[in-house]
Amino acid sequence: HFGQGIVKTPSDFGKLSGGPSHPELIDWLANEFVKSKWSIKAMHRLIVNSATYRQSSQNANPKAATLDPDNSLFWKFRRQRLTGEMLRDAILFTSGRLNPEQFGLPIFPPLPGGIEQAVKFNNSKWDTQYGPEGRKRSIYIYQQRTLTMPFLQNFDALVCDESRPRRRASVTPLQALAMYNGHLVNEEAPHLAERIRKKAGKDIAAQIDWAFQFAFARHADAAELAKLQTFMKSAPAEGDPLVRLCRVLLNSNEFIFLD
Repeated sequence: HFGQGIVKTPSDFGKLSGGPSHPELIDWLANEFVKSKWSIKAMHRLIVNSATYRQSSQNANPKAATLDPDNSLFWKFRRQRLTGEMLRDAILFTSGRLNPEQFGLPIFPPLPGGIEQAVKFNNSKWDTQYGPEGRKRSIYIYQQRTLTMPFLQNFDALVCDESRPRRRASVTPLQALAMYNGHLVNEEAPHLAERIRKKAGKDIAAQIDWAFQFAFARHADAAELAKLQTFMKSAPAEGDPLVRLCRVLLNSNEFIFLD
């Protein structure tokens, strides 16, 4: 949840690991784990409801920055990018098209450029699903060593041909291209615009505010409203300005990163 464990090296808990940053805390958490009858869900709930987890990453504390520049003691939140799976789910949820169905068989979402045909010798290899069944949460996506979703791979999703103690988290130009020019965002932006119009009607200010509520779970402030109203009114004649706005919001750091 913090992007780094109490022991920094999940594959090495020995002397060379450097040891836990909070020895008393890891003992206390272990005791709570037993008390909660080994419930992982209870531990998730405990951690994300803690004051430490709910801190802002923007916390300015010069003294703490000097004493603990690596934030090993978690005096502020460690800014994190959503994982590829989280990001796909967030885009579909925001557009209102995420299929909430649980359990069942693996899913086969559409892939760009028909790349599934290169490794496909029958329909059981990658039986592409274009309807709601292909928009279930990313945890249900079929895992195939010879074929991975390019969108997820751009955002460091694991390829199932190796084991890793910890997933890497990179920031690359390919991620920006996948978000702005990629198939997923461009397909879901019109659906988000339609969802906004159902709530806000034709009023531009209301559309912007609802867009912020859907994408960021907050209202737009006065400066954002003024700037984006100008953006929508000055948009080229061709195309839908609200769809353009949706693409901008889905590509923003506030949508992609946890602060």
